[in-house]
Amino acid sequence: MERTIGNLGQEIQQPSNPYANLSQEGLQRCQVNTLLSVLPELDEPPKGLPTSSVDLGDGYALLRKRDRYFHLPDPEHAEDIAHFLGEGRVLHRIKKWAHLLLPNGQIVRSAWQETIKPLEKIHILRNVKIDLDGQVCFGEILYFTRLSVEADPGDKEDWQFVNVALIQLYSAPDDSLLKLLSQTVASCTRLDEFCILDVKKILSVVAMVPHTPTLPSGVTEPHFFMMERPGLDISNLGVPYSGYLDAEDDLDDLDDPE
Repeated sequence: MERTIGNLGQEIQQPSNPYANLSQEGLQRCQVNTLLSVLPELDEPPKGLPTSSVDLGDGYALLRKRDRYFHLPDPEHAEDIAHFLGEGRVLHRIKKWAHLLLPNGQIVRSAWQETIKPLEKIHILRNVKIDLDGQVCFGEILYFTRLSVEADPGDKEDWQFVNVALIQLYSAPDDSLLKLLSQTVASCTRLDEFCILDVKKILSVVAMVPHTPTLPSGVTEPHFFMMERPGLDISNLGVPYSGYLDAEDDLDDLDDPE
C-alpha cells in the first residue's frame, strides 16, 4: 500500500490541484489494470522463454519442473498411453513435465507437482477446457510428457516427439441445470476416466469449484461448477438462445427434437 501511494504521488503532474490529479491517476491505473487482466495480449510480450523450457510452436511451451531421469509410465496409465500411440508402437520411458504455457498467456499446472505441496502454497490451475474430438470438455491435468514415436516405421532413425497431457475427465455439464439457469452454471462430476491428449488441444485454464447442488431431478450430490477467466471465449455448451437464431426462425422449433 505504501509503495502504491508513493508511485501515485510521483505521477502527480498538477501541483495546483494535487488531490484531484491523484484521483485521476488512480482511476487511470485501475482502468489499465482491468484491461490487462481481461485482455492480457495488450501487455508487452515476455522477453523469451525460461531456460530449459521447450518451445512447441503456436504459442505453446513446456515449462519445468521436470523429471531428472526417464522412467516407465505409471502402471495405471500405461494402457491409456499405449492406446494413444496405437498398435505396433513401443511404449518407451518418459519424463514428466509440470507446466504448460498457453498462447493466451495462461500457465497450466499439474497434479503431479501441486498435490505434493501444502494447500496454502499452491495455485490450483490444473483444470482446463479442452477440445476432445470436436467437443468442448473439461479435465484435470495429471502431468505433461513427450512421447517418442517413429514418424516412419520403416526408418529406424526417423523419430519425433509427440507432446501430450494425461487428463482425468469431468462429466458433461448437467443439461437440465444448464437450461434452468440459462447456461450460467456448468455443473459437472469428476469421472474415473482418463485420456491422453495433444497439448495443443488445451484451450484455456478454468476453475472447477466444488459445490453440492440439488438438481432439477431432486438429486443432491457433490459436483464441480466451471468458471472461466473474464475476457476469454465463453463455452457454448449446447443450450440454444433466441439471439443465436435467424430472424425468421420459429422459437417453438426449439422444443422439437427433430
